[in-house]
Amino acid sequence: MGKVFELISDNALKKLDDYYTECHVCEREDVDLYTYQGTVYDENGNALDDSWDSYAVCADCILAGRVTHICDFEYIKTIDHYLEMSNLTIEKKSLTRERLINKYQRTPDIPIFMQHEDRPLCCNDITEFIGHPKNDEELFAISEQNNYWEQGIKPKRESADFRKWGRPESYRDVATFQCRHCRKKYFTFQFT
Repeated sequence: MGKVFELISDNALKKLDDYYTECHVCEREDVDLYTYQGTVYDENGNALDDSWDSYAVCADCILAGRVTHICDFEYIKTIDHYLEMSNLTIEKKSLTRERLINKYQRTPDIPIFMQHEDRPLCCNDITEFIGHPKNDEELFAISEQNNYWEQGIKPKRESADFRKWGRPESYRDVATFQCRHCRKKYFTFQFT
């Protein structure tokens, strides 16, 4: 589990480069910044107008809930669908939904998904992003040994057989995740 963000391992956590110098929420300049496209909220929880949308946000503002993801409804639908398939009671589903949405909102946009936010869910929790493959050997192992996730566990697309069809344009198109409870591993494949 990451020390900065629960859902991103420290080894996979990427700070923004020096192009961005201040947090788009608190305007501090002496902090590490992370990608977070979202709506900014004031200290009282009121959304600020569109001119306050964020891109570069510090960990303190993300963890304090000062931003919510733009288009979060897409991933919230994935959470809802996952919970519909669970055997939790209605009350537990509601509490789990609230907890998962809260965790999601307090996680930066890492990895960057090209098509839609799609963090795998397992054991009634969001899995931890653990990185991208660094070479073909890792890519083949990930696609052959891990569960394929596309808004739910799915049979692996034929195009994700990288040994047969070749590697994607970028290793960053493949993101790997691990459940912190049962240790199952997942991968997503979102090509550009």
